Amino acid sequence: MTEVKKGNWWKRKTLTQKVLFIIGAIIFLFSLAAFIIFMNCRQILGDEIGDAIFGVGVSNGWVLVGRAMASSSLNWFISLIVVFLSFIFIFVANFITHLFDNRSRKAMTVASLIRSLFKYAIIIAAICIILIVWGVDVIGIIAGVGVLTLVIGLGCQSLIQDIISGIFIVFDDYFAVGDMVIIDGFRGTIVEVGLKTTKLQDFGGNIKSITNSSINTVVNMSRLRSVVSVTLSVSYNEDVERVEAIILKEIEAIKEKVPNIIEGPWYKGIDNVSASSIDFLVLCFVKEADRFQVTRDLKREFYMCFKKNDVQIPYTQVTVNPEDEKKREKASPEDVLLALKAQKALRGIPDEGEKKPSKKKKNQVVEKVLES
Repeated sequence: MTEVKKGNWWKRKTLTQKVLFIIGAIIFLFSLAAFIIFMNCRQILGDEIGDAIFGVGVSNGWVLVGRAMASSSLNWFISLIVVFLSFIFIFVANFITHLFDNRSRKAMTVASLIRSLFKYAIIIAAICIILIVWGVDVIGIIAGVGVLTLVIGLGCQSLIQDIISGIFIVFDDYFAVGDMVIIDGFRGTIVEVGLKTTKLQDFGGNIKSITNSSINTVVNMSRLRSVVSVTLSVSYNEDVERVEAIILKEIEAIKEKVPNIIEGPWYKGIDNVSASSIDFLVLCFVKEADRFQVTRDLKREFYMCFKKNDVQIPYTQVTVNPEDEKKREKASPEDVLLALKAQKALRGIPDEGEKKPSKKKKNQVVEKVLES
């Protein structure tokens, strides 16, 4: 069974993933071999190279590492304690914020932002403490880095914009964790609001991360109830008042069959008189997450209702016009001559034996023909 699983795991990878995996494995093996050779260079490459790397009297790299660990054991111990306490502080901060993030959507959003802020602050503080323990002049470094602060600020403008935008998003209450939104054309549910990015999850489970500064337009669809409108098309052969009575009688029963409806549905009258049907309109209020499903449910229930009550549903029809059986009167010879004369006059063609008339003459002939 284990061999089958490994084979399936390898077969599921694409060609690019297989190549990258093989390259990574080769680099790892070469690195491991180089590390072993370095730590045992005296035994492998000789005493001359061992003396050059480790010094006289040191048998291998493991002894050198042991001496270094023994001489700085207190620093290592303090560093491990700092790392351990950092994980504890991050865990406690997450635990405390999770106690308050279930009260409202805004509380969830603020808690998400605070967790992100605490995590970065604790990590930076831990790094500074570890550097101080190992004798690094952190204050001097910070003072010396003051010259580079402006350069870093200019180079990290987008990061600073993301952080500031994230703060304004939270406190201006554009949206909160759990809201259904449309951000720049992407529709989904807010799952996380961080200092730098906002994460959305669509109906397919796909998660999109959007930098806070790049959010230009937001449509929040969770603050108010969403409207579902369903158009019911009925054939012209049906009596309008009968169809309206059927809708009004069955609408309460249909509401019981669609429990996701918050309020309604209501019959709102004839919405359109189209080429092949009369369209009746029904409205109701739902949650945004249920809008599409409720639309499908209402269409199904009203179709079943019309089918049960023998209401004709319209469909595309093609009507072929039969040949006109009535004999129509044909033009007399005088009518033919008159029409021919009018066409010649309109086109500027002179009669036989006449010169081509001028534009003024042509207009006069046309007027005479029309008068006759």
